[in-house]
Amino acid sequence: MEASFAEELARPSYKWIGKRRFIINQQRWNISNFPGGIGFSFHNLSREKGLRVQFEVWREDGVCETYLTDAYYCGEWGGEWEKWQTHRLPLFPYESLHGRATHMTFLYHVICDRQAIRSLYRYRFATLHDFYREYIDSNDFDDPNFKRETEANPWILSAEGTQEAANRLKGRPPPMRPLFTRGNTWSPDHPVHELHRQIDRVIERQRGDPSRKHYLHLAMFDFDNEHVAKHLIYARDQGVEVECIGEWSQVASTNCSENIAALRRAGIPVYGVVRNAPADPREGIASMHTKFIIFDGEVVHSGSYNLHFHLWGGNWEGGLAYESRDAAVLYENVYQGIRRGLFESLTVDPLAPYNLYYSFGASWTGSRWFRPQDAIITEIARARHSVTLCMFGLSHLSGVSIDDDHETGVIDALIAARDRGVRLRIIVNGLMAHAGPEPAPWDKDFARPLKEPIRKLKNAWMEVYLVYYWESIHSPLHHKFAVFDGTTVIAESYNWWEASPHSDEVLSVTRNPQIADAFLEEADLILRSFRIRRA
Repeated sequence: MEASFAEELARPSYKWIGKRRFIINQQRWNISNFPGGIGFSFHNLSREKGLRVQFEVWREDGVCETYLTDAYYCGEWGGEWEKWQTHRLPLFPYESLHGRATHMTFLYHVICDRQAIRSLYRYRFATLHDFYREYIDSNDFDDPNFKRETEANPWILSAEGTQEAANRLKGRPPPMRPLFTRGNTWSPDHPVHELHRQIDRVIERQRGDPSRKHYLHLAMFDFDNEHVAKHLIYARDQGVEVECIGEWSQVASTNCSENIAALRRAGIPVYGVVRNAPADPREGIASMHTKFIIFDGEVVHSGSYNLHFHLWGGNWEGGLAYESRDAAVLYENVYQGIRRGLFESLTVDPLAPYNLYYSFGASWTGSRWFRPQDAIITEIARARHSVTLCMFGLSHLSGVSIDDDHETGVIDALIAARDRGVRLRIIVNGLMAHAGPEPAPWDKDFARPLKEPIRKLKNAWMEVYLVYYWESIHSPLHHKFAVFDGTTVIAESYNWWEASPHSDEVLSVTRNPQIADAFLEEADLILRSFRIRRA
C-alpha cells in the first residue's frame, strides 16, 4: 500500500496516564513520574512494518524535550486493522531544569517498504492540567489548539549508496587508528582532544563552504560534558547542523544536567531513545548504548567511551577513529536507524576484512541474517591460536557461527576454543565479575561470590584476570574488545551480555594486524598497571 503520510496507514486511537508516583533521580532527588501510553490503529499491510513515536515535552522556558520510542503489536481491532501501542513514555511533568511541562505532543513514523513515512500532523497528548487531575481524554487528538503539520524529513539515505559503501569496504578495512583513554584526560593522545580537533575542522569547512550542509551527528549513551557541549553550541552558532541522540535517562528530568539543558536552549535537537518503560525495573536494562560521532560524513569516532570524562576520567577505554567516507555512510545508516527507525539492510560477507553490525540492523549473508552476536561466536569458533578478551562485563550471550546452524553461548564457545588448543586470556572488570552486596571501597579483602558465567570459566580452568585499582575495590576497565589470532579485532560499544541484543549497539570486526597489535598492547598495559587477581 502506497502512502504519502503515516495517517493513511496508522492513526492514534487512545491514550492514558496512571497515578502519580515518585522515583529517585540520579541526583538522589524525589521527582514525580506518571505511567502512560498511546495506542494506534495500524493497517495490516504487511508483516514487515514498524511504528516509531516521537514524543515531545514542551517546557515553561520554551524548550522541547524529545523522545523516541517504538510501538508494538498488542491485538486486533478487527478486519484489516491491528492494535499497536507504546507504554514507554517518559512522563515527568513537574521537575526539570526547563521548568514544568506546559503540554505534551507527539508525531510518528510508519516504517514499511524501506521507507519511514511521517505523520502529517503532531497531536495532543496532555497538558499540565491533565496531570494535576491524573486523567486525560482518550480521543482528543484533533484538538485544533495542538494539532500542527509536521516538517519534512530532510535526511534520505540511498539503499544503493549504502550497499556500495559496504561493498568497497569488503576488500580492505577503512583507514582507521585506535584511540585509548588510559585514564588521563590531560594526555595529548586522549580521544577528547581529537574530538575537539574534528569539531573545529567541521566549523572550518562550514566557513569555507557555507552553501553546503555541514554537520555533526552524535549518538552516545551519555554526553554530559561541559567542554564538548560548549564546542557543539559554538559549532551550531557558526552554521553547522548539530544533532544529538542519547539514552533517555541521561537527557531527561531523571538527570538534571546543565550541559544537556544548555544544548537544548541553544536550539540543538537532543533526542532521548526509550527502550524500556521508565521507572519499571521489570523491563530490564536495554538502552541506547552506542558511542559514536559522525563528523560531516568524513570522519567517525566510535568506541566504548562516553563523554562523561569529568566524572569517569580514570576509566580505561578504547575506540577507533575512521577517516573514510564509506565508513561514515555505514555509521549514518545506523544513526538514521536509531533516529527514525529505518535501517537499510546490507548484504555482507562475515569473513571480509571489515564489517560493521548494529544490534537492530539487518545484515544478509546471501543465505541467512547475521547479527552482532553471530559475529562474536563466529570469531571465537574460527580462532586457531589465541584470543585476548578485555571486557567491562561478560555474561550469557548466544549466537550462531557462520559455520554452524545452532545457538552457542559465548561462555561455552570460549571453553570449546581452549579445549581445541587456543590460548585464551580473559581480562574483565573485577567489580563487575562479582555478585552480592558491594563492600566499602577500601575493603579489598571482602569476599564476594563470582557471578555464574565467571565462575563457570574459573571452574573450567580458564585464564581469567580480574582488574582493580590498587587502592580500592573499583576497576577502571570499561573496554569491550577482543583480539583473535593476532590479526582480527572486535570492538566498539557492544558488551558481551544479555542486554546488548535488545539495546542500540554497534560492533565492528576488523582484520588488520597493526590494529590488532595496538589492542594487544593495551591489554598487556592493563595487566601491568593495575591490581590483578586470578579468578
